[in-house]
Amino acid sequence: MAKKRKEATPHLRIRIEPELLARLESSRKAQGRTLTGEIVDRIEQTFRRSEDADLAASTFRAAFGGPTGDLLRAFAVAIWLVERRTGKKWNSDSDTAFECAQVIERIYAALARPLTPGWALRLFKHEPWQPSPDERDYLTPEITAELNEAGKAIKRHNEVALEALQKMGMAPSDAEIVEADNLAKPKSDGEKK
Repeated sequence: MAKKRKEATPHLRIRIEPELLARLESSRKAQGRTLTGEIVDRIEQTFRRSEDADLAASTFRAAFGGPTGDLLRAFAVAIWLVERRTGKKWNSDSDTAFECAQVIERIYAALARPLTPGWALRLFKHEPWQPSPDERDYLTPEITAELNEAGKAIKRHNEVALEALQKMGMAPSDAEIVEADNLAKPKSDGEKK
């Protein structure tokens, strides 16, 4: 292989947080690369993913057009977000596959009608069910823990679904949803004056 000329490859000085540097070091050792090689490979991967996402989006729109293309694109973005968070592929990890299915279900519900800030608030920002004080007396610690975990999972699925739709410009912003929430809340006597 021909050697690169020095002037063809500029040198950069960057600052990296110690935790990130440790992760890069661990990954580079596992891959048998230099630290520079690991960083360059990871940067190239982000560009490839972005280009792949753009290609997939235009393919969906060309193949299916309009709302169906948007829906399939939203599914693809959501799956990518879940896989990025879990570090696992949906087709090789059952927990990741389940999370993807839950997020896709929420996206489908969101796009079944126009996604106004109020509708987004009801779909994505509601708090999970919490037992009443009377119900808590009958719940074992194990069941309470399971309910708490289920509530966290629902919140996580909602966040991913909303983020996927927002990234595509198909959902209201968080600020618009907060505004809808503020408008929906009853005003206290002090606020009415």
